[in-house]
Amino acid sequence: MLSSFKLVFSHKFYIFLASSIFVAFWILFNVLGELLFFLPVFVFYLPEDAIPVFVLSNAISALMGIVVSMNVYVIKNTKLKMSKSFFSGSSVGVISGACASCSSIGFILLTSFGSIGVAASTFLSVYQIPLLLVSIALLGWAYYSIHNKLTKSCMLNESV
Repeated sequence: MLSSFKLVFSHKFYIFLASSIFVAFWILFNVLGELLFFLPVFVFYLPEDAIPVFVLSNAISALMGIVVSMNVYVIKNTKLKMSKSFFSGSSVGVISGACASCSSIGFILLTSFGSIGVAASTFLSVYQIPLLLVSIALLGWAYYSIHNKLTKSCMLNESV
């Protein structure tokens, strides 16, 4: 599993890309989770009851950076057309990671839709941690599928 990781992240561009994606999603998840505030002053506040969600969202942010960077590497260095490689399992993992980052802002928007919104909000708040764990599992599977594409495939360009 480390061979594909070393292959991709031996280039500085992909390290920068993964770091940028991690920081962007870290900020997004923490703003939506009401842990990071920019106005009226810059504050980061982590209450004790939010630690599990914070840890899981950090893991999702890191995995998203890794998986997206590896996807970009595969898209740039493959002989397949972009449409076939872009809609791989790793894309599903990235989307699920973003969807599982339910926050109180999402709950406020959902409750504006009446009883259906309240039911959805209740479901998402009760099952937030299992949804985050499913996202991590899907991103892990996405990493595995990218690893297989890089190590067991003959579809990469000769220059790689």
